[in-house]
Amino acid sequence: MDVIRLRKGHDIVLPGKPEKRLEVVGRPLRLKVRPSDFRGIRPRLLVRKGQHVSVGSPLFCSKDNPELTVASPGSGRVAEVVLGERRIIEEIVIELDRSEAFEQFEAFGQDALGSLSRERIREQLLRSGMWPVIRQRPFSSVADPASEPKAVFVSAMPTMPFAPETDYILSCDPSGLQAGLTLLAKLVGRPVHLVISAEASDSPLTEAKDTVVHRFSGPHPAGNVGIHIHHIAPVRGRGDIVWYVSLQDVMRIGRFFLQGRFPTGKIITVGGEPFEKKQYMSVRHGMMLGDILRGNAVASGARLISGDVLTGRAAGPEEPLGFYHEIVSAVAEKKGRDFFGWLSPGLRKYSASKLFLSRLNGNAKARLDTGVNGSRRVMIPFGNIESVLPMDIEPAWLIRMIIARDIDEMEKLGIYECDPEDFALCSFVDASKMEIAEIVREGLDFIEKNG
Repeated sequence: MDVIRLRKGHDIVLPGKPEKRLEVVGRPLRLKVRPSDFRGIRPRLLVRKGQHVSVGSPLFCSKDNPELTVASPGSGRVAEVVLGERRIIEEIVIELDRSEAFEQFEAFGQDALGSLSRERIREQLLRSGMWPVIRQRPFSSVADPASEPKAVFVSAMPTMPFAPETDYILSCDPSGLQAGLTLLAKLVGRPVHLVISAEASDSPLTEAKDTVVHRFSGPHPAGNVGIHIHHIAPVRGRGDIVWYVSLQDVMRIGRFFLQGRFPTGKIITVGGEPFEKKQYMSVRHGMMLGDILRGNAVASGARLISGDVLTGRAAGPEEPLGFYHEIVSAVAEKKGRDFFGWLSPGLRKYSASKLFLSRLNGNAKARLDTGVNGSRRVMIPFGNIESVLPMDIEPAWLIRMIIARDIDEMEKLGIYECDPEDFALCSFVDASKMEIAEIVREGLDFIEKNG
């Protein structure tokens, strides 16, 4: 099999890599579910304060498609429904019972999965609240159950900082993998595009059935699903739909159909120099960062991040881990600016180019923090952002057209293939200090609403 080799990109050197040691987090007292995690769903509340829910009970549905629901990851009492401006549902808080109660769904044997119809699989995923694990491009929203995707992708080679390593995830528990792949293939009527690293030798992946296996190599963002879609089944227009599912969510789908119970757990990493313990952890969906990090000291002045350092969101201890996030990161918080910092030789300043001497030893002694090392300025065409984007797209021109809100030019320049996570590294290296990933998100939101 041919390997797609990418040269553009950059692997950020960050101390604090997680050790391959798994800790199972104890049962928390509360869980939180945030509708904002599920892009594309306008929530309609299905529970009220004080109501008892089981694992798998629907909490809210989509106003546009009531079949599409999000389920409770725990069994207990709805302690609070937090509303924001214009009564938008911000989060649902669940106080857990001492014992677990599950909604019961039909279970199937491994041999019976291949005979299930597309409609039967679709109905089971929707009724259980499992459907939101499937997302779609363009717009990176929860997949429309009525859409007809031309392909479905599963990426098994994450390259973002501190991402869980696929081989370790599979060594912990590979159950449900083949079942999930078979079900996805039946759901879309064609084999799953399974993307693995060029060096991968995991037999559960290389020998997986109902798949077309692709191998990629290169620096980040070579592991992003958007990069894989661009090189294998590019999105050419608004109606050109591609679905994608994370590897762990594929296994969750498989386990759900085999066991008939809504799966609530996932394996994440805790990485970054500010943490006392850098490791893998088995957690429950909806857990707050404070519960995940209990017993794990965090250096003062550090910023907690739900997700990776490039695309995650700053979060406090009382905030839940994002539904799609598999990393908890931390970086040192920086206040103020260095006096004439650009004049120093930069032995301890991180350099993605060759501006500082730190690049001579691979940034080994450099320390990254939240500082942007400069102020915003006009767009400077140095070629920085093009050097880290392995896509056949002109990012500088696309950014200009997004700012100008020119829909026709955005479409010509490939806006439908884009996602903020694919441009996060562009924001990191941009000499103009622009939030390029946020600009791309604004462009996608604008064209989705007005296109």
